[in-house]
Amino acid sequence: MRDVVIIGAGQAGAEAALALRQLRYRGGVTVIGAEDLLPYSRPLLSKDFLIGALPAEKLPLRTAQAYERADITMRLGETVVALSPELKTVTLASGEVLHYAACILAAGASARRILLPGDDLEGIYTLRSRVDADRLRAALGSGVRLVVLGAGYLGLEVAASARKLGSEVTVIEATPRVLGRSASELTARALARRHQREGVDLRLGAAAVGFIGHNGKVRAVGLRGGEEIAADVVVIAVGANPETGLAKAAGIRCDHGILADADARTSAADVYAIGDCALWDTGDGRGALRLESVQMASQGARAAAAAIAGAPRPAVKQPYFWSNQYDLKLQIAGVIPAGQVTEDVLDGDLEGAFAVKRSANGRLLAVEAVNAPRKYIEAQLLIGQSLPQFARGEVGEYSFRATRRDQANR
Repeated sequence: MRDVVIIGAGQAGAEAALALRQLRYRGGVTVIGAEDLLPYSRPLLSKDFLIGALPAEKLPLRTAQAYERADITMRLGETVVALSPELKTVTLASGEVLHYAACILAAGASARRILLPGDDLEGIYTLRSRVDADRLRAALGSGVRLVVLGAGYLGLEVAASARKLGSEVTVIEATPRVLGRSASELTARALARRHQREGVDLRLGAAAVGFIGHNGKVRAVGLRGGEEIAADVVVIAVGANPETGLAKAAGIRCDHGILADADARTSAADVYAIGDCALWDTGDGRGALRLESVQMASQGARAAAAAIAGAPRPAVKQPYFWSNQYDLKLQIAGVIPAGQVTEDVLDGDLEGAFAVKRSANGRLLAVEAVNAPRKYIEAQLLIGQSLPQFARGEVGEYSFRATRRDQANR
């Protein structure tokens, strides 16, 4: 018996199943997903899908026939309630027990809620699943007053989509700027200006203290200081919590994610963790990271599949991320370590197309680009290298430099 059971039918789980078959793994492969849907692209939920530009049938990553052809069993609409590394079993909510030779945890993450008075009122949403997106899309429209809590990528993408639908949008962010943990101050400034030009009311350094309702439905968000922001709809976009419950109950080591080594192995024999639930040490010297990214989910999936199939460990590439807001395409490659002081150099115009190269001690760590794919690709190839112009402090072709202390990237 060489069956692999994959818990989670998102990007990571689907990619792991397909990677096993690409590596000619001949045992059974079963993917278990709580949603009654084929694995689909979650990043599109806050963008094209939310505004109705992408039909639901275009969301799945592969067709049902593709999994059938690869001899992958999809158990959708089913929930795993227990994992036993000792017995090498997983137990479903129905009571059915599945045995495995290897188990891959790819359960993802859940939207973080904030505990405030009135948080049970109707009209308060999070956005993590297709069902969430369906409900939110039905609630938005011309003249609808939307308040978004959180000015990270998700919050800003929802704000941009809502403006396209004609909603009035206010974004409330507790920190002094947008994208405070995931982009340079230069890039954040450019995006904030664009949102303001599009009519978004940005409330930075503001804290929500509660929700005010009428007849069971939200009608306003209360701020510290007593101000109330009128709201027909509220979206909470303050991050996500990794799904570690099964792992913890099984005695697997966790720390803000399921700890996994360079092969995606956990502390339990023959159990692997990938995607948004994993705190993965890729072995490239950056240490353990939990990065919510399509690319990292796919790379973790290939690492786990290779380890299970006995294939060489695949090379790990620099993490990259992307975000579409209005007609702006933001691309980011690389990671800024927590607490790292960076020197940020602007190439281009913040009011148009630009790239920001972020270095420390003369070494390029990351690049951010808005509507500048060529600059992005050129800089991406230099990440990790020592660049003399940074070490000498020469500005050269660049028009601005800024130094700030950043926290971990998205």
